[in-house]
Amino acid sequence: MVAVIIALAVGYFGSGRLHLGQGNDSSTSSSQVSTKALATSVKQAPLPFKNQKQMVMANTDALGRAVDAHIQLKDSQEPKVKREPLTYNPVGWHNYNFYYKKPNGSIGKMWLMARGHLVGYQFSGLNDEARNLVPETAWFNGGNFTGTNDGNTASMLYYENRLDSWLANHPNYYLDYQVTPLYKGNELLPRQIRLAYVGIDKNGQSLPIKLGGGREKSGNGGATVVVLDNVAPNAKINYADGTAVNTVKP
Repeated sequence: MVAVIIALAVGYFGSGRLHLGQGNDSSTSSSQVSTKALATSVKQAPLPFKNQKQMVMANTDALGRAVDAHIQLKDSQEPKVKREPLTYNPVGWHNYNFYYKKPNGSIGKMWLMARGHLVGYQFSGLNDEARNLVPETAWFNGGNFTGTNDGNTASMLYYENRLDSWLANHPNYYLDYQVTPLYKGNELLPRQIRLAYVGIDKNGQSLPIKLGGGREKSGNGGATVVVLDNVAPNAKINYADGTAVNTVKP
């Protein structure tokens, strides 16, 4: 069936003023791992079941930030077209070639940031879509400083690859997957990303999905919820404007 793509108008009810200071309130390093999720007005709940692929995205807010992306699909509805290089830069985008420490103790150098899809391309087929892109550290996005490591339970890739495998192993079921960036006030970069996922059978009945990793909690509508921190072990990030300082010296 034809995919349903809906844009939800989500207003931003802040002070209307953007503060780009360099104070401690806007910066964090990887040693400051969050213990609880930041507040958000975006409700976590599965989409109404329609027995067809759905992709629902909130409009960007008054600051140009992505707000929420939500998909419901079967394995056969995953995109088949190879992804093209990204050209869109989400609000707050900066990048730095930073030093990092390798497992053997030597020092390497690699780009700090990635333009991260909320709902991954392997599910959505959307690439240069402002409503589905936020600045993420490469370590958080792909699980490693260079290349990828989907064994890193603090990374998006850990969950994306396992959800992709779940779909392949359950070809007659739908995956409902909602990804919500969590911001602190007017900051341009999300400090956290909230994932919520649940399986759905052909009759619309939910099927819990558990992926391990030690971070999963129960959410609304039978969904499993995970909150991840958008950090990197080699950087102190100013979430207000996207700038960063390298914490590893050559």
